[in-house]
Amino acid sequence: MNPLDLMGVLLIVMGLILVVLALILPSRKFGDYSVGGIILIGPIPIVFGKNVRTSLLIVLVAVSLLLMLAMIALMGVWS
Repeated sequence: MNPLDLMGVLLIVMGLILVVLALILPSRKFGDYSVGGIILIGPIPIVFGKNVRTSLLIVLVAVSLLLMLAMIALMGVWS
């Protein structure tokens, strides 16, 4: 299996696992939610959140996603 194929499959599996865990595990604090999100327009992430801690966590996720996308693109060019 090509390393690029393996990375794609791993990203899909990790995403499915995160979705299932988010649906199964209940929130620890009922009524006190910390929400946020990412909108990716090309390589530019737009991050929004309810508080600073959530926003920083989402920025970390956005940067890691962009690094993974860059690695996949570079592996595709070099292959």
